[in-house]
Amino acid sequence: MTEETQMEENERKPIFTNIFSPNEETARQLFLKLTFVRRLVIFSIGAVMLGMIVYWFVYLLRWAEEANVPAYSQRLFWISIAAFAVWAYLIVREILAPRTFAKRETRRIRETYRRDRIEVHAAFYDDTVEFHNMASNAVTQFDYPAFGLLTETKDLFVIRTRQKQLIALSKLGFDGTDIAGFRAFMEEKCPDAKRKWRKAE
Repeated sequence: MTEETQMEENERKPIFTNIFSPNEETARQLFLKLTFVRRLVIFSIGAVMLGMIVYWFVYLLRWAEEANVPAYSQRLFWISIAAFAVWAYLIVREILAPRTFAKRETRRIRETYRRDRIEVHAAFYDDTVEFHNMASNAVTQFDYPAFGLLTETKDLFVIRTRQKQLIALSKLGFDGTDIAGFRAFMEEKCPDAKRKWRKAE
C-alpha cells in the first residue's frame, strides 16, 4: 500500500459515528420537540376558551337566577356545554398525541421491516454524512449545507434537512464521543443552519 493510498483511506475515516435504534421513547421525544410551538399555541387557545366557557356558565346561571328561569332550558347554556365538550376532546387528544405518534411509528417500523428493532448507522466525514439503514441496507448521503436545523432532546440529536427530512441520532450511540465536541463540529460544518441546543445541565 502506497503512502498516498494510506492517506486517502485516513481521509475517509469518519470523524464521528453513531448508532441509532428508534423506539417509542425516542419517537415521543422527537414529536414533543418538533411540535412544541404548535402545542403551546393550542394549549394557550385552550386556556382562553376555557375561560370564556366558565364565564358563560357563571353569566347564565346568574341571569337564570335573576329572571327565575331554569338555566338548563336556555340555548346558550347547552351551547356552552357543547363548547366545553369540544374543548375537552381537543385538549385530551393533544395530551395523548405524543404517545399516539410513538405507537404509530413503532407499528410502522414493524410493518415495514417485519421486525421490532432496526438500527441506523451514521458516519460523519469531513465533507459528507452517510446514513446506513441496516434493516433495508439502504445508504443515504448528505452534504452539510443540506441541513437546515440542528436541535436536540434529552436523549437525541435531531437534524432537519432543508427538504424537511428528519434525522435522529442517539446521544448514547456515539462511541466515546464528547457531546459538546459533536455540537461544535456540526456548528462548524453547518454555519447557516438554525441551532437550538439544550441548555447545559
